[in-house]
Amino acid sequence: MKKVLMLTCTLMLTLSLASVAFADWCGNGYSDASINFVEAQVWPGDGGIVTSMQFLYTNDGSDPHTSGTVMVENGVFYQFVGNNDWYQATLTASNGDFVQWFAAAMDANGVPCESEDYSFTSGVVVEVVPNLIGDCESELGLGGDWNNGDAGSDMPDPDLDGIFTVTLTATAPFAFGGGAGYKVAGASGSWDPQYPSDSNIPITFNPGDQITFFLDTNAMPGWAPETNASYDSHLLAGGHTWAAVGGWQGWDPANAGTQMTFDGVDTYSLSVPFDETMLGTHDFKCAADGGWDLQAGVQGYGSNSSTWAFEVTSPVWVNFYLHISGRVMIEVTDIVGNEDSTWGDLKSLYR
Repeated sequence: MKKVLMLTCTLMLTLSLASVAFADWCGNGYSDASINFVEAQVWPGDGGIVTSMQFLYTNDGSDPHTSGTVMVENGVFYQFVGNNDWYQATLTASNGDFVQWFAAAMDANGVPCESEDYSFTSGVVVEVVPNLIGDCESELGLGGDWNNGDAGSDMPDPDLDGIFTVTLTATAPFAFGGGAGYKVAGASGSWDPQYPSDSNIPITFNPGDQITFFLDTNAMPGWAPETNASYDSHLLAGGHTWAAVGGWQGWDPANAGTQMTFDGVDTYSLSVPFDETMLGTHDFKCAADGGWDLQAGVQGYGSNSSTWAFEVTSPVWVNFYLHISGRVMIEVTDIVGNEDSTWGDLKSLYR
């Protein structure tokens, strides 16, 4: 009789310990501050023991157990045979927020479980340094062409103005032609992204020339590219004539009627009247010096720049612009009614 009682007590103790063991599973947590990612592991986690998990957190420095500003994110469950199961979530936080969190779950029998407490400062940003790449690197005293990890061609932004630069002195001559030139890799050591993405930027220089290369990440709304414009100090210095080109003017970079006018500061422009005979879809980009070696389009400067497509549905003035950073823009202005009688004069401006 005593043996039976002892067996019963032992069985009851084992069941009790199993429940306690389950309540202790949540010891593991993980956070990635750069993407505000959190994770809590489940053990043993098989057999559907855990039915759901929520991450409770604050990003104002308050205690998530007692705060009135606590937020809740449902975790996504991952299950792997023979391994720990876990829940993951990405929490909402801004750069510099102090995030405190814990995970709360419940098994199929209604037994609660909480993880330990974790914290991190959100939005940790890893500095990304662009890199100059191209056919002309060796002529600029660098180790070799198309080297996207050469520290000598890294482009830092020490004053944090959004414009990344590197200044180099030419050690040998380089002349553009045949698509040769340079572009900027968005991150040193990587090939993706590239600015511009559609072609290389032509450049010519002589030994001893000092050239600064730029990647402007600031936004210019309405222009293309709006951000990430690549250019160099030779282009900023001018010295080129520019024409607005497209099928509407015969794709002729030497067309004197579509040469653009420089405002003396930073922008070339041209206004063209489109009449009833010119309705439809058109393309636009800019070409320099009466030829095709140097162009500018929706990706900025390049040797074969992509065009800006636009549609004309009624007689309008189309205003074409080129910024010295290589950005282009189009504005459309309606023809004023009292100018209808002057179409002959307007057409004389366009050849």
